[in-house]
Amino acid sequence: MSHERRGSDYYDEMYLHDDRTYERSRASPYYPMFARVCRLVREGGFDAVLEVGCGSGVLAEMLIATGVRYEGFDLSPVAIDKARKRNPEGRFFVADAADPATYRSAYDALVCCEVLEHVEEDLAAVERWQSGSVCICSVPNFDYESHVRFFRSADEVRERYGGLLDIRRIDRVAKSARANLTPAEYFRRIRWARNEPTRVLGMLGVNAFAWYAGWFVFVARRR
Repeated sequence: MSHERRGSDYYDEMYLHDDRTYERSRASPYYPMFARVCRLVREGGFDAVLEVGCGSGVLAEMLIATGVRYEGFDLSPVAIDKARKRNPEGRFFVADAADPATYRSAYDALVCCEVLEHVEEDLAAVERWQSGSVCICSVPNFDYESHVRFFRSADEVRERYGGLLDIRRIDRVAKSARANLTPAEYFRRIRWARNEPTRVLGMLGVNAFAWYAGWFVFVARRR
């Protein structure tokens, strides 16, 4: 992949036009992944969560609703401003994931979703995470203009991060094929894809992870 590295200006511009709210997030293609992460947080019984790359605070709102004490940071000041307005109960700050000072807060679980695939120095960031902390992360199985990498298998995830993280489980979470579509638009896309049986099956929920894309959501402990 030869995508150029994206700085805070790129993400500031993106978040200026990101008006998804928590109430609308079920219509988002990211909702199934966000919901899985929140379930893992609840199952883990964590009290304090730090989110790496919190964006405009959609996942933050879902995490706060689970009852955890929440802090989140992002490289984009625009995103942080939106996150604060959306979540007055949380604590948000602008920071760099590769800066050791970013992780001085007390937390017993770290959440990092939709981040590592955007960061050239992703391993340097993971090295900063507190030893012994539980980490719940997502990485995609699909490419995008701002991705510097994506993963074709769970083995590739283990190969990349296994030296720093003791990965306990990896779940496959498919995108919602109906996200942001009206029923008419959804069935129109199925009709257009009728000559691509695997794509049709993906849109109908059959092997959707492979054919419609999604995320590897993994739970690990920082070594």
